[in-house]
Amino acid sequence: MYKVIILTSLLITFIQNTNATQFEIIREHSKVAFDVDYMSMTKVDGIFKDFYGSFNFDETKKELSAVNVDIIAKSLDTNDGKRDFHLRGQEFFLVESNPMVNFKSIGVTPLRADNTFSLRGIIKLRGIEKPFLLEGQYKGKNKDAWGKFSYFFTMKSSLNRKEFKMNWNKALDNGGFLLGDIVDINIALQTQPMSERTAFSTHMIPNTKGIIERDLLKKGKIKKLTTSTDPKDHQEK
Repeated sequence: MYKVIILTSLLITFIQNTNATQFEIIREHSKVAFDVDYMSMTKVDGIFKDFYGSFNFDETKKELSAVNVDIIAKSLDTNDGKRDFHLRGQEFFLVESNPMVNFKSIGVTPLRADNTFSLRGIIKLRGIEKPFLLEGQYKGKNKDAWGKFSYFFTMKSSLNRKEFKMNWNKALDNGGFLLGDIVDINIALQTQPMSERTAFSTHMIPNTKGIIERDLLKKGKIKKLTTSTDPKDHQEK
């Protein structure tokens, strides 16, 4: 009976999302950031440089589904090499045996009238899976200089690092601890339909000198570039 219920639920989800378009995150124009209290006086913040993700979005019904995001744990950057080395180790992210932080959504997430939403799912961090809630907003869409639409989202959440066995800390002489337990997460995403993504190699303003020279070089009309763009990236194959 349980299996029948699960299969029925999956079928309903599939039917509800037959008109949904599959999107991907454009990492070059997105940001996954975090911060944590430091000495109860300020914050240490950082980002993850490498992450990938896809999801379904029904623009007509305003529904999100099938969200799946992988974050490369070792790509964390807090602007301090020694601290980053510590964070990648066994007392924090343990990246050697747990290279990915993953989030998968559950079910279909409707957008509210103001385009905000509550995205429920499961996060896997250090090999530990926990329910996870992201509060988000669909900011809208805009067309770029090459005629391709981008869709923009922001999301935020928080988690208790100790629930993922990140227990390291130092007591302070005047009371309290070096690090807070709660980690705040802030995400800003540019996304595009998978079938209509703007080629990243064209992400320069059209008709600039660099774009024009690259085109002339590929056509054999000039022998080298006078701009700083690396010609090896644009050789004819």
